[in-house]
Amino acid sequence: MWPKIAFSIIALTALGHTGIAQSTYRWSECKQRVLDIQTGNLTLGLISNETIDQYLYHGQVVGLDKSFPRDKYLSVTYQGCLAICGNPIAFYEPQRALSLASNWIFPLAILLNLPWESLHRQKLSKTLVTALNWLGSPQTALTAIIFNFHQLRDAYRRTPVNSFLWHLYSAAYYVLYCVDQFDGLTLVNADAAGASARPAPALEVLMYGLFRPLSKDPDPDVRLTNQLLVTLAFQLRILRRRNVIPTLANLMIFLIAFIFSVILAFGEMGADNTPFSLTFGLFVTWLPLLVVFSIVDRNPVSTDRTAILISRWLYNVYAVKTWAVQDGTIPTPIKWWRPGDDVPDCFRAYNFIGQGRELGYRGLLHATLKISETADLCAKSGKGQIKCTEEISIRVAEKLSGRKPWAWYVTALTALLLVWTAVLSAFVVSFYAPTVGLHCRPLTYLLFGVFSSVPWIVQFSKRSQPWAIWVSHVFNSLAILAFLAAIVFQVTGVTSNCFCRSSAVNLGYAKAYLDFEGFAFYRQNFNVDSFWISAAVVGGLAPAVAFMVALFWWFKCKPFWRVDENETQHWPESGYELQDWVGSADTAWLQ
Repeated sequence: MWPKIAFSIIALTALGHTGIAQSTYRWSECKQRVLDIQTGNLTLGLISNETIDQYLYHGQVVGLDKSFPRDKYLSVTYQGCLAICGNPIAFYEPQRALSLASNWIFPLAILLNLPWESLHRQKLSKTLVTALNWLGSPQTALTAIIFNFHQLRDAYRRTPVNSFLWHLYSAAYYVLYCVDQFDGLTLVNADAAGASARPAPALEVLMYGLFRPLSKDPDPDVRLTNQLLVTLAFQLRILRRRNVIPTLANLMIFLIAFIFSVILAFGEMGADNTPFSLTFGLFVTWLPLLVVFSIVDRNPVSTDRTAILISRWLYNVYAVKTWAVQDGTIPTPIKWWRPGDDVPDCFRAYNFIGQGRELGYRGLLHATLKISETADLCAKSGKGQIKCTEEISIRVAEKLSGRKPWAWYVTALTALLLVWTAVLSAFVVSFYAPTVGLHCRPLTYLLFGVFSSVPWIVQFSKRSQPWAIWVSHVFNSLAILAFLAAIVFQVTGVTSNCFCRSSAVNLGYAKAYLDFEGFAFYRQNFNVDSFWISAAVVGGLAPAVAFMVALFWWFKCKPFWRVDENETQHWPESGYELQDWVGSADTAWLQ
């Protein structure tokens, strides 16, 4: 809880500061040197009033108002800056650096609100991979998170309103939603592809355990699978992480602080102000988006316990399925899971990989929902209904082996747009800051967007190869380095040097140049206000809209996972009289 409290205090403190800090770079001395050399009052080595012309820039100036006389705009080339100014680095004073850090760096503590896990094995490696995927390619992580929650939202809409059916359908879909976020379960045979794909044993047992309870048959396996399903759904809902509202409240404070900072920033613009704090604030707007969607798509309190319950449940469902299809009047006892029994590998769920923790497509719930559009999941009766679940598993396997659904592509493009809105908003404001052009700050934002988009492209492959995963890790690392560089630039002022103040990397012009004008001059003669305001509005609107959408989805789907820990568990009856000897499902698997 302390990270949330600390974040709230820091965010509230930020409201009392301007979002655009006072500029302290010392370039007036260099400008005076140039003027003194031009008037003949100063000579620097071979640089005099007769030779200085080669160090001045006389070419096109990006964005300069045509009404302003070009000869009155003083600018030097990059080489001229080195020769005349001596390539100084105007670091920020400690007071200013701390002010910038308190406004824009410390609030990044919302990273602690991401659903990190307390792992029991491979702690360092798995946490590192998760951090790489979340921070190195937020658009890839958002694709997985938003699509996963979109599937749950779709399942909620498709759940019948009838009280009896709603209870069972919601249990089946919620269990399926949770199972799809764990690896280890082979759902489609490796040697099958396309329309000829065959379901693996795990998928057949999964479909049987989920949809056999929906039948109204008086068969004993209906009641047993019913009890197993409802019990597992109850346990998974209990294990779902809570405290959504306090975390969302912290994010709301962050967004309010950001809006206040932007308003104060434009209200206090003066001759010595810089928009670089505004650019950094726009740049990190993808971070609260990642946090809010990962919050509404909550992870389990204990992923290990969840995986164990899912594995044991599959074991028992398989035992019931095997028992139910036996020939003969008196069936043999069901081989329930017992403490000490090993769950077969085909039924064993391993690591939790949901919420974009690992690269890969998770569409089991979507495939099942699409099949349910054309198949009545509980229409047949008796052994025919068991056969029906096998047919469903075949069709689901074919769906999983086919191309990804259009909904996934729309989600991927939406996630890319959200992140690039933040990147381009920061890029535009920084690009139209002295000196106008592609210098260090906008280049850093652009590199982050490019590097982080490579894993997003890799994820379009249906099955990620090991080499593709390593490529993603490399570009995730490069993106994080660009992100860290942006943080260093923000709090140190290291970019206030000849190279970064000039358009030294602007490939569109033969010579790089820089000027000595302040922001008041830029606002008057470069019309930068329109670019800054437009970028701030667009960059601030995107996370606000996404926040409201996430909040709406969460509110509408709450009944899907709502559970009372004190309630007495019950199992909906099918309405048929069952044999007295059926009994209840074994509960040893809950130990």
